[in-house]
Amino acid sequence: MNADEKYLFDLNGYLIIKNVLTPEEVALANEAIDKHGDQARIRPREQALDGGSLELKGEKGRGELGGMLNWEEPWCNPFRHMLAHPTLVPYLNVILGKGFRMDHQMFLLSMDKGAEGFIFHGSSGPGFDPNQYYIFRDGQMHNGLTVVTFQLTDVPPGAGGLIVIPGSHKSNYRCPQEMRLYQKHQEHIRQLVCDAGDVMIFTEAVTHGTLPWTADHPRRSILTRYTAGNMAYVPAYPIPEWANERQRAVMEPPYHSRLNRPVLETYYSLDNFMN
Repeated sequence: MNADEKYLFDLNGYLIIKNVLTPEEVALANEAIDKHGDQARIRPREQALDGGSLELKGEKGRGELGGMLNWEEPWCNPFRHMLAHPTLVPYLNVILGKGFRMDHQMFLLSMDKGAEGFIFHGSSGPGFDPNQYYIFRDGQMHNGLTVVTFQLTDVPPGAGGLIVIPGSHKSNYRCPQEMRLYQKHQEHIRQLVCDAGDVMIFTEAVTHGTLPWTADHPRRSILTRYTAGNMAYVPAYPIPEWANERQRAVMEPPYHSRLNRPVLETYYSLDNFMN
């Protein structure tokens, strides 16, 4: 994570990393999702996420799909590779500290044309959330729950999808309700534009949400939430038998790194990674 990237994450509360997945990897992940499409759930209207906002209201709910880490081969492979992706390790080592861990299970969030938005939310001011936060002390950032999102389809300007209020992770005041409903101050709200294969990393402390999806093609985003190695938001999951050494390291239950917690280093041999 270079100096520019540290500055931008500190400034905005998020970072976009280009071309993390190759076109072939994107295609395989999308094919795997198509193969398991019958397992997807469309959020019912009685569980609408729009907060009653006409600006966020859609014609349908978003799609949700989990369990891809346990799919049969070869369909599980692209997602298991994402779990401890070598390009992302140096970023998470800085953002969360060495020994970071997967907190929430990986899942797919999809939006077809007309899918509703999600009321803006985040854990910035005025209170302190001990699980979702951003603190800077002695030249080092410290983050609570942090989201890694792999984009499997393009997110062009104006299409909707993920938004953030840049810098809100450091806010000392509550976000105005009309802003959370996308009814006011829209000039301060930023849609995150990405290409398939890009990755977005953002702290849960930054105020974020989604706008209704307007593109003809679906939005497909693979989300995994990570946290520092000594912390947990949800109970730790059992480590599956299929996990290799790198995957096991990020699926360890929470405990302090001084207790010989396994860590993923930024540099490693290709032979070790492939085993």
